[in-house]
Amino acid sequence: MTDVRPTNLAEAFDVHLLRQPAATALIVGDRAYSRAQIGELAERAVAMLREKGVRPGDRVVVQYDTSPEDVAIALATARLGGTLVPIPKRLGVREINFLLVRSEAALFCHVGSNPADGLTLPEGAAAAGSHAIHGYDRIVTDVVAMPDDHCALIGVTSGSTGQPKGVMHGWQGVSWAGERMRALGRVQAGEAVLVTGAGAGAPGFTFFTYMPLVTGAAIVRATRWDPVEVLQLAVKHGCVWSCMVPTMLRMLLDARPQALGDGRLDAMRAISMGGGFMSADLIERARQELGVEVLRMYAMAECMCNASTEIDDGVDIRNMLDGRAGTGAALAVFDDDRKHLPVGGKGEIGLKGPSLLQGYLAEPQSKADLLTPDGFFLSGDIGEMDANGYVKIVGRKKDMINRGGYKIDPSEVEELIGRHPAVAKVAVVGYPDALYGERSCAVVELRPAQMLAFDELMAFLVGEGLSKEKLPERFERRETLPLSPDGKILKAAVKAEIGTDPASGLG
Repeated sequence: MTDVRPTNLAEAFDVHLLRQPAATALIVGDRAYSRAQIGELAERAVAMLREKGVRPGDRVVVQYDTSPEDVAIALATARLGGTLVPIPKRLGVREINFLLVRSEAALFCHVGSNPADGLTLPEGAAAAGSHAIHGYDRIVTDVVAMPDDHCALIGVTSGSTGQPKGVMHGWQGVSWAGERMRALGRVQAGEAVLVTGAGAGAPGFTFFTYMPLVTGAAIVRATRWDPVEVLQLAVKHGCVWSCMVPTMLRMLLDARPQALGDGRLDAMRAISMGGGFMSADLIERARQELGVEVLRMYAMAECMCNASTEIDDGVDIRNMLDGRAGTGAALAVFDDDRKHLPVGGKGEIGLKGPSLLQGYLAEPQSKADLLTPDGFFLSGDIGEMDANGYVKIVGRKKDMINRGGYKIDPSEVEELIGRHPAVAKVAVVGYPDALYGERSCAVVELRPAQMLAFDELMAFLVGEGLSKEKLPERFERRETLPLSPDGKILKAAVKAEIGTDPASGLG
């Protein structure tokens, strides 16, 4: 996988389309679309993009959730040598306007017949509903050849604080990450992969659109995120692989009795999982209740699929460690002076490899500011590595709570709170305090019909062995915790929402 040739999405899709045009390319709920049908839609999308003035190198922003029209526009953008910017449909108009200007977009493809109120297009940009492609006559054209350094994909951050950032990737990085993920799940042509979340952003698009279409596998997604529907579709279509965050896996496990009874995901070889703390207990539940191996993965939008455990790794490795770098990629641990730490040293994780971002959209210096002298991208995650190159992530640098000089890792506390039978989701965040600088607050979403008092939770945590210095000093209950499109708890939003405790002296 070190020398994967940059593979344009449309070019690779053409190969499978010619081989088996009737094979299934996409399933959404109870509707299936063949490669020929998706190919025809893509030819209509080419006509729309051309009419709207899209040229090689232009950027096409799409409100993306892996619908047939979205996939067709992605194929058309690749065919015309454009740059796809797949954004989650949940983004507000303020964030969309910001991205349209920052990306210098040529076209904005929106949901519905009309764009949201308040949309402001940059000068020279056009807008069109994604479903409008059905009204165009098909155009058959060759794939436009672009240089290897062409930016093919721009993924955006969640935008939970401030405005979203754009993460730029070329086909080289997308190809490497897609092939790495395919190999981890051992996905083959004619098999099916299960979509979770929106499928937007750089990893979502690469894993759930690019990888299966390039492989010749079918994409299977529910009409919306409904754990029961997701599980039933996975069984019905024999999905062999999926990728998700721990929150989603917990929801699937809770939905299993309703969706499957005593059944399991017999065809599923593995679930790749990252983006949040995952306990060995959660992984063992997936193994026992769903019959699925969980491959812990460590990566980020800036360096996709960098590290993962593998199916052939020992159980202890798969339960406890977050993987090691793929062929051609590398991991290292650094101190605050950006110097390498020895094996076992705890510090900031650095990543590099073929899937490292080209840069940040309209921020030419931002990537360089995060690189070590030897080219590692500093992740902001704290971890350590063993002698065999496996990494263990212990927390986010910016999430660490500093209570009067005592560092509290919220992921450790979250894991223990998550074991309480009344708790569905939890976020532990810091809040300002006049005396200690910061204190910790546990914000929980309870399971239906459950109650939990602060004193009860504290007694539970002490019983689980948590030291008293790490106990939360504030407790908040919420009906729902905010989630990103891929199911991550938006901790920055939680932290902003709880604000300052009036009793802290900083109100």
